[in-house]
Amino acid sequence: MDDLTEFVDQVPLLDHHCHFLINGKVPNRDERLAQVSTEADNDYPLADTKNRLAYHGFLALAKQFALDAKHPLAAMNDPGYATYNQRVFGHYHFKELLIDTGFVPDDAILNLDETAKLTGVPVKAIYRLETHAETFMLKSDNFAAWWQAFSQDIQQAKAHGYVGFKSIAAYRVGLHIEPVNLMEAAAGFDTWKNSGAKRLTSKPLIDYILYHAAPLIMAQDLPLQFHVGYGDADTDMYLGNPLLMRDFLNAFAKKGLKVVLLHCYPYHREAGYLASVFPNVYFDISLLDNLGPSGVQRVFDEALELAPYTRLLFASDASTYPEMYGLAAQQFKQALIGHFASLPFVDLAQKKAWINAICWQTAAKLYHQEEEFVN
Repeated sequence: MDDLTEFVDQVPLLDHHCHFLINGKVPNRDERLAQVSTEADNDYPLADTKNRLAYHGFLALAKQFALDAKHPLAAMNDPGYATYNQRVFGHYHFKELLIDTGFVPDDAILNLDETAKLTGVPVKAIYRLETHAETFMLKSDNFAAWWQAFSQDIQQAKAHGYVGFKSIAAYRVGLHIEPVNLMEAAAGFDTWKNSGAKRLTSKPLIDYILYHAAPLIMAQDLPLQFHVGYGDADTDMYLGNPLLMRDFLNAFAKKGLKVVLLHCYPYHREAGYLASVFPNVYFDISLLDNLGPSGVQRVFDEALELAPYTRLLFASDASTYPEMYGLAAQQFKQALIGHFASLPFVDLAQKKAWINAICWQTAAKLYHQEEEFVN
């Protein structure tokens, strides 16, 4: 094993964007593994899903780390499931998980302390704006009461233990985020409240939230994540292009708001460009590294055509089972080796510094988690 490969193999990972694991006793593990290997809805043919490379990557890891080699897809009891999780997370040197608590799969383990014990990895929470907006709508009779309660909660997020924020505007209305006046926002709230639907899909209201939450987030010196590009089957990927965010970035990133673009494929080049010209813009290629493993090396290289190495972060966007985390780490680390091995004009010390920045160091500073990485 050469010096670069050995270094990458041992480098710790701060997974700055991931989701809840599920209970190990769930019986249909093979089906759930297949479902989590795709972003298709559950009515998509499972037979086709099982012919995707991602599913076979998950199977390979299940066999590699299995407690029972003859039954690698069997459900597991609590002690065994913890051992299995710790094998996977320990093998790839995960050091911390930042969980977006807004997405809750069936049979989820919601207690973050329980997740930390299960995986052997410290866990912190990310505050999803739209989810909390929906919760406060159910408790509020009018726009003024809603925004007062919601904005106060945003201001207290850091004190309540959250280490960052996230928006799924790309899913709901797209990333062309614009200033909205109070009257438009109030009308959007009234329409939403009177609809009887909990799901927030009002563009004026989501835009209002983002423009008015940004200063509150900046005041706490926390980052704001945005879903970009590839994701669930209901997302309009055309509207998930981060280039649409230019006005928002001009308004806030240049004033100090730390913006993190998540997933990014197929807009990873656009995200890399934005990270190369805007201060305080960061990005990752999460979700592709486990759901599109054959493209990780190419996308990794393309993402860094313009972007500084100090603006790219590791993330898995994994959920449900540890195999999804493990495949993301495996493919990402292979891409790191392939990329840096192809740079003969950069010395090994500089390569190692950049690898540390990508895998944990930049994220640790961004989310104020340096203490987790002190030996």
